[in-house]
Amino acid sequence: MAPMVVINLILLAALSACTSSGSVDALNSAKNAKKSSPEEIVDLRAYCPKTTILAGTETLRMFPKGVKKDSKNALQKLRYQATIQEVVRECNYVSQTLAMRVGVAGRVINGPTGETGDVELPIRIVVSRGEDVLYTQLHKIKASIVPGRSFATFRFVDEAVNIDKPAKENILIRVGFDEGPYNTP
Repeated sequence: MAPMVVINLILLAALSACTSSGSVDALNSAKNAKKSSPEEIVDLRAYCPKTTILAGTETLRMFPKGVKKDSKNALQKLRYQATIQEVVRECNYVSQTLAMRVGVAGRVINGPTGETGDVELPIRIVVSRGEDVLYTQLHKIKASIVPGRSFATFRFVDEAVNIDKPAKENILIRVGFDEGPYNTP
């Protein structure tokens, strides 16, 4: 056999060995456990909680000081409107911890009184199990509307979302704009 063929066969064997690792077996065990008994989940390493945008918090309208958003003609004085367009998450299990990265992306547009420059956006990420809040964090991120443009996009990733490893598939990640008052971190 030619040396390259032997090297390719060795690499192929090594790669195929990787696909039959314990983590694949654990995932299959978890799937089989779900099929046999919905109340008993053996291994949740394949479980990554659902992420949603909290209804009513997907859009943030910013007005000049002194203008109330529900006042007459308020929209004519609107400075900026920001919208969350996408939320994503990534999960990793480390010992007895579920470590998650939660990403948020969206867009900011100028209103009739808007201008170029930085816009601060208050985005809150909450992880809960029913009524119990397991993690909450307010992030103030910046989006920059550059001269000559009337909009900007923003992206943010919270890389420090850590909770105890869940016993059931009952965790929810919610994301949205938080206009305050701010009584939590």
